[in-house]
Parts: sequence; C-alpha cells; structure tokens
Amino acid sequence: MQNYYDDYSLTQSQAKQGTLVGQVMGLLAFSLLFTAGGAVIGRALGPGAVILSIIGSIGCLIALYFAKAKPGLNLALFYAFSTFEGMALGLIVESYIARGMGSVVTNAGLTTGGLVMALGGYAWTTKRDLSGMAGYLMAGLLAVIIASVVGIFIQSTISHLVISAATAVIFSGFVMYDFQRLRQAQGGMTDAVWLAVSIYLDIFNLFLAILRIFGIFGSSDD
Repeated sequence: MQNYYDDYSLTQSQAKQGTLVGQVMGLLAFSLLFTAGGAVIGRALGPGAVILSIIGSIGCLIALYFAKAKPGLNLALFYAFSTFEGMALGLIVESYIARGMGSVVTNAGLTTGGLVMALGGYAWTTKRDLSGMAGYLMAGLLAVIIASVVGIFIQSTISHLVISAATAVIFSGFVMYDFQRLRQAQGGMTDAVWLAVSIYLDIFNLFLAILRIFGIFGSSDD
C-alpha cells in the first residue's frame, strides 16, 4: 500500500512538473510574437522608442513583482514587457541592417538558438546541482554593469569585446541555472510567469552579447 501511494505521489509530481514546463514554454513562444510586434513598433517610432522601451520594461517588471499572484494581469504585464523589449531590439537590429550587417544578425540569432538548446539540454540532464552558481552569476553581472558604465567613457573596441564576451558567458550561466530551476520547479501559473521572465531575459541578453561580438568582428572585416 505504501508503494502505491509513493508511486501515485511521484506520478502527480511529474504531472505538475510537466504542466509547468508546458506553461513556461508556451509563454516564451507567445512572448516572441509580442517581441516581434514591439520591434515593428520601435522601428516605426524611431530613436525615441529606446527611452520608451527602457521605462516601459522597468515599469512592467516592477508592476509584475506586485501583481505576480494575480492571474491575467501577470500575463498581460509579461507580454507588455516583451513588447517594450522588442521596441529596443527592433532599433538595434535595424542599425545593423542599415550598415549592411544583416548576416551578422542572422548568425547571432542562429548561434544564440543553438547555444540555448545545448546549455538548456545540459542543465536538464546533468546530475550536478547548479544552484551554487547564483551568487557568482550575480556578482559577475554586477561587475559587467559597472564595466559597461565605465566603457561609455572609454571608447575602446577591445574593452567592448571583453565586456560583450563576459556578458555572453554570464548569461550562458544564467540559461543553465534557470533551466535547471525549471526542471526542479513544481508550481502554478505564478511560478510559470516568473520562470518565463527569467529565461526570456537570459536569452534576450545572450543574443545581444553575441550580436555585439559578431558585430565587432564584422566591422573589423570591413
């Protein structure tokens, strides 16, 4: 009888986990549509969309924190956040295309997709506990943010390349960390939204870092 209840409990746990994974992947898939829509809006509005994107994205994240347990509203805020992020992305991509570097954007997108699949697959199958990475990743992210601010005043291609490479490494770590969190998580839509936001940001920032790296090498080839 005890074995029966143990098996039942395991089955229920696996079912909840499977549902959560499906919810997160579904949210991410829909968020790409809103990101694409935001990119179109951003290109239509022009450079001013960058400020709107920054303010809107931060505002949505703050609002989402307070509305994380409110079904419907948390979804709307997540998709609004995706739209605002897309506005900035549209302008960034357009700047590369305008310089004749459309292939750089394509290669960065393909590389990001392949890397996320590889890193996510490793995090999903490894028996190693990756939770200990959190502190190091946050420290690395803080260091990169500070270096990026300093880099604004130091216009050096080498420094930009180093910062971009460090950013790519850090968000590669975040991809593994968050995918393992997803594998171990068991919750409802509230958890699904937060996990989707985390993974979205991981992929978004990883793509931008790789795009900058490819862009630097592409510019040097010219």
